[in-house]
Amino acid sequence: MKNLLRIAKITLQFRKSLFLNLGFNILGMFFSIFSFAMIIPLLRIIFNSSMDVFQKMVNSYNGIFNWSKEGIVDFVNFSLAQYAINNGRYSTLILICGFLVLMVFLKNTFTFLSTFFLSDLVQSSIKSLRDLMYQKVLILPLKFFSDEKKGNLLSMFSADLKEIELSIKATTNAIFKDPFYVIGYFLTLFIISFKLTIFIVLFLPFAGFIISKISNGLRKRSQKGQENLGSILSLTEETLFGLRIIKSFNAQKFMKNRFNDKSYSLYSIMLGINRRVYLASPVSEFLGVLATSGVLLYGGNLVFKGEIQPDVFIGYLILFSQLISPFKSISKAIYDSSQGIAALERIEKITLEKKIIKDVESKEEKFIFSKEISFNKVFFKYDKEEVLNNISFKINKGETVAIVGHSGAGKSTIADLLIRFYDVQSGTIKIDDINIQELSLGQLRDLMGVVTQESILFNDSVINNIGLGLKEIDHNQVIKSSQMANAHDFIENMGQKYHTQIGDGGNKLSGGEKQRLSIARAIYKNPEILILDEATSSLDTKSEKSVQEALERLMKNRTSLVIAHRLSTIQNADKIIVLDKGKIVEMGSHQELIKKNNFYKNFIDMQSFS
Repeated sequence: MKNLLRIAKITLQFRKSLFLNLGFNILGMFFSIFSFAMIIPLLRIIFNSSMDVFQKMVNSYNGIFNWSKEGIVDFVNFSLAQYAINNGRYSTLILICGFLVLMVFLKNTFTFLSTFFLSDLVQSSIKSLRDLMYQKVLILPLKFFSDEKKGNLLSMFSADLKEIELSIKATTNAIFKDPFYVIGYFLTLFIISFKLTIFIVLFLPFAGFIISKISNGLRKRSQKGQENLGSILSLTEETLFGLRIIKSFNAQKFMKNRFNDKSYSLYSIMLGINRRVYLASPVSEFLGVLATSGVLLYGGNLVFKGEIQPDVFIGYLILFSQLISPFKSISKAIYDSSQGIAALERIEKITLEKKIIKDVESKEEKFIFSKEISFNKVFFKYDKEEVLNNISFKINKGETVAIVGHSGAGKSTIADLLIRFYDVQSGTIKIDDINIQELSLGQLRDLMGVVTQESILFNDSVINNIGLGLKEIDHNQVIKSSQMANAHDFIENMGQKYHTQIGDGGNKLSGGEKQRLSIARAIYKNPEILILDEATSSLDTKSEKSVQEALERLMKNRTSLVIAHRLSTIQNADKIIVLDKGKIVEMGSHQELIKKNNFYKNFIDMQSFS
């Protein structure tokens, strides 16, 4: 029950659909009971061939109506008997059949309406959850995604949401539909025969115990299965991304074995889950047949003793048979909710994650950068690993500052801290004497343009990639930006030019073309501060020359923070900062640092730049 209520909480924000679903469920329940209750007078008309029976019903009625069980039954019997005497049995049969058709029509109409609003409720809930997940993905710090496998995240957006969708549907019915049908049918059965219904009530705890035993452990198994599915998706993504390397190293067999191991593990878990889930329906049905057999034995004995009429007993059995469906639905919801809770707990790793970069509200829409950027005694750690230690330096407006150092020295971390992908643990970073944490993320990032080693492009048109994040894109300005980035010529040679779709990650473009599009994007944004992170390190000589020309145009009269290995990128910088093991070991111009003949000179020699 706890699982059902937890799943149901997801739907509470859509109260209109929830209450409409509930209301139509209750109406459907009433007309369902009426339609099945009509079976009793129908059987009475068919089986009683003598009009004497109807005359006895009329004669035995005292003419006083009351709302007791006996009063209602006597009144219905009197009314039908009177109609049969006056109009004949066949006319009475037509009347009852017409009334039965009307009841069934109304029942199905309200059932359709309840299902319609249930569908709206389920899809609205899933959309809300999906939107919340994506919104959280956009604001969570990068470290969260370095710890979490991409396949797991993709599995959450697909398989886990599907599990929750099925759980919401089953749970909503189990709370807002099936109990009302059960209560309605039970009340009717109590009215028809108190003794028979007490027998059924005594059987229920036994059925509940059996169902709970089967569902035990399903939640943990489901969670493990979903985690394994995430691992398979991660491995599949790695395989697609690294097919060239896999083939060139003849690693197909190795990768196949890795995949088979994960696939077999998922197979074993899902087989165990499905065995329990598939057991639910036959067990529920068997328990229903067991209860029905008991009712037949006990009820048949009551008929033999004359304590209940045969037509009433048959009507009772038909009504009782309708109890099996909502009970099966409730038992299925218990299984579905276990799987849904496992999926929800995985999704809550994202939705309930509190470690986010804190944003602030700002009265001004735009911040004007006028003087300098300063790092003041900045310390930073990834978990327990120290990355930056007591970093202090300044970048004056219009200056180009290059950061060099061996891999892992902390170069990219400085750029990540400036743009607030992470926050410093100690010290401050200021722009014009204002701590960047006092600026809104929008204000801060509006100041900056970023070009990274890996060109990040999206499966969209060229023009939308260049104007990324902007509602209105100036086509003429896009062309000018592309010309400055040495990208215009190759774009013009593409099939649909600036409206050409460039594929997943820009896979229809070469490395140099991708990088020039990234530079065009930065030029179009026209940022006051430029961050170049190894922007030419992965290019061949020809591509590098074209990209380097574009970068020089981009950097002209602009404040730039450059992270690079190649001498061509850093030798003209106003200031070069040399990092070693997270500390600044040298700082100065290219010529000054060469004369010192120390860290920087050794670094240049090792990189074969001289």
